Amino acid sequence: MMLVCILPSVISVFLVIWLVRLIFKHESDPIFEIYRKPGKLYCLKYMLMLALLFLRKAKSKKNHDLQSESEKHKAIEKPQPLSKSIHAIDAVYFNGSNSKMSWLVCGTARRPNKLVNGFLYLKVQEFSDKLLVSPRLPDTCMKQTDFEVGSYSVEGLKIMPLKPMQQWRVEYDGAMRFENDYSHNMEVKLQATWTTALPYFNFASDMDPRPTARAMAKEKWSRDHFRNLKKYHQTHYEHFGTLNGIVLINGIEFPLNLDCMRDHSFGEQRNWKNFHRYVMHFVHLENGDCITVGVICMPVTFSSLEVGFVSISHEKCNYAVTKVEFDLYQFGENGKPPVDYAFNFYTGNKRYSVKVNAVACPEFFIGEESECRIVEQHCRFEVNGLTGWGAAEWQYRHLDGLPVPMENKL
Repeated sequence: MMLVCILPSVISVFLVIWLVRLIFKHESDPIFEIYRKPGKLYCLKYMLMLALLFLRKAKSKKNHDLQSESEKHKAIEKPQPLSKSIHAIDAVYFNGSNSKMSWLVCGTARRPNKLVNGFLYLKVQEFSDKLLVSPRLPDTCMKQTDFEVGSYSVEGLKIMPLKPMQQWRVEYDGAMRFENDYSHNMEVKLQATWTTALPYFNFASDMDPRPTARAMAKEKWSRDHFRNLKKYHQTHYEHFGTLNGIVLINGIEFPLNLDCMRDHSFGEQRNWKNFHRYVMHFVHLENGDCITVGVICMPVTFSSLEVGFVSISHEKCNYAVTKVEFDLYQFGENGKPPVDYAFNFYTGNKRYSVKVNAVACPEFFIGEESECRIVEQHCRFEVNGLTGWGAAEWQYRHLDGLPVPMENKL
């Protein structure tokens, strides 16, 4: 009885102590003046955002169920109208590899005024272990012809949707050269078809709310912050499948059979000057499962956002990443991405231990001021004891313009 009488007083004392400590708690400075740490209201902000995000996800699912899947897929699986912003974006990207470590990476990002950021990397092990690159690299700024406007085509590279969420076509007809070798070009003709029976993953609707709630709870809340979240929102979805076709190099034919991730991004704007850096891993495992996992630092919205999903092939089901144990500032903050490292991530209670070994690290630049630098690593992986292959993409804010090619330095 005595305990029952004094319990409210004890609780009150603890609440007062907690409030006093909360009021006088020192707010930690951001790491490198960029990466925010949990503040004194972190727990409260996290719980609030988590509740709101779960409600939003439930509402989104209800609306999704009412909309025809085929109609939605037809609407987004094609070139999108560009907004009036000078930073308007509509981009497609393919990244494929296999156990023999052949590799293809290509993309076209449509921008206003016929500008396209386009590129192609290709390594065919049966031809050479050297990497072939499209002629403009490391620059990616290209101009479409009047005929190409409104498509994902530029300077011999063509990326075309065939069946929504099932089939795409990737073609190239033009010159390529070995990386860092400007002495001679080779004539390359690529014809390949990407196909899948797996579900796609929409980062706007399919992500687990917990990583987003953690990221938002770390930030300073203000009217401008929430405006930025809306202003810089994009539609981004990813899809695992296979890319099969042929490559002709100087008239000699080689087969091309790759496990391949593709993505599609579009929105009001993407200003690369707002990105500090990010890393994304695209992993294909020997059992057929596939993984996207990474961390994004875009300080105007999130200084550390954990993202990703695991695609389980035999279930034909995606599982959202719930936690990534990867502090971005501890990996390559000096501009030099690591080539041999490890980290953990989770989908619910399932833990994935990832080992990464990069075997090639080409880089390129995006933007008319080359304000974005991408290091595209071709990697071997080990995940929970399973062998894997794929890529790690590291992005950095770049301030020094386009590097002078070695041929012009001689």
